[in-house]
Amino acid sequence: MHSIKWIKIWFCIIMLIPLLGLFNYVIDPYGFNKMILMKNINLIKEDNTGYTIKYKMPNLRNGNWDNIMLGTSRIGLMDTKVVNKYLGGKTFTMSQPGSAIPIQYDSFLYAIKFNNVKNVVYGIDFMSFNKNIKLNNDYVQFKEELQSFGRFYTFDMYFNIGKVKKSIDTILNNSSNHSRYGAMYSENGERHFYQYKQRLREGTFDLQRSIDKHIKWYFSKVGNYYNYEYSSKYMQQFKRIVDYCNNNSIKLYVYIPPMYSKHFYAIKESGLKDEFEQFKKDLAKITDYIDFTGVNSITNNRNNYWDSSHLRKEHTELIMAKLFRSQNTYKHEDFGILITEDNVEDHLKSQSHQYKKINLKKILTTDYKRR
Repeated sequence: MHSIKWIKIWFCIIMLIPLLGLFNYVIDPYGFNKMILMKNINLIKEDNTGYTIKYKMPNLRNGNWDNIMLGTSRIGLMDTKVVNKYLGGKTFTMSQPGSAIPIQYDSFLYAIKFNNVKNVVYGIDFMSFNKNIKLNNDYVQFKEELQSFGRFYTFDMYFNIGKVKKSIDTILNNSSNHSRYGAMYSENGERHFYQYKQRLREGTFDLQRSIDKHIKWYFSKVGNYYNYEYSSKYMQQFKRIVDYCNNNSIKLYVYIPPMYSKHFYAIKESGLKDEFEQFKKDLAKITDYIDFTGVNSITNNRNNYWDSSHLRKEHTELIMAKLFRSQNTYKHEDFGILITEDNVEDHLKSQSHQYKKINLKKILTTDYKRR
């Protein structure tokens, strides 16, 4: 009798697993399949930006992409339709939030392995060259698969008891009178700040608070600038990408994304001005690039941003027009300076006069969780 009881229990467990898998697949809390979308059930998904590699790599592997965008989340918000307009073909955004150069390098190799890439648009970030920056959790988990050009499966997103809670959370959120949105990737790798857009519509978005909160995160003990040690090794890894593009007829466009002016000031206030300038000098030795940082007609207007460093998607044209040498930038001639090895020193001298003192200590000690 005892054995029959256990047989029944194990039978129920075995039958329960596929049912839970089907439940998770249908609800699809992280938007991995989007096969069945039902209003008030699963139309609004959970934030999936914590699964960057698992979400993006299958799309990158099977998409036949002509153009690849590399960098951190700052390039992830750029509109690929604008890039397609200038370069033609299909563009995939292989951005990695807060990522170090080794992650971007491995992602680049994965992209060119499975796609006939003709153009690479690279939004290169100073923070990505921090030797002590924490590597993204999903990269640490899937580093071996990424470097061996393996496949990335999503079965565990469905046949996972822990994901049942997220499926239930998704249903509860969708059925709520005040459903909340999160950040999401779309199929072409773009990142969308739906949560900011919702709060903006509701009139509850405090932009200045968002700016200061993100400055605090970036420069605090958990942020990407903390314990900063500039890595020349990372710069050499970036050079390998440049060399590969030059040797394989891939057109490379490099730029430093535009941070809000207060974020620019915080770099100096945190004692990183020398490293920031060294980064720009070393970059100029390897390739020409457009520098959108500093104080100009775009970076000095906080309404162009969602926080201290993410330019809003609708301003993609301003970036790409300058990057692709279009004439559509006459209204903002001060936004984006072409930097070469010949003019980088003069450029840095000019920028050194733009810094203003801010109370970074106050920003770092303010509790932004309240309210």
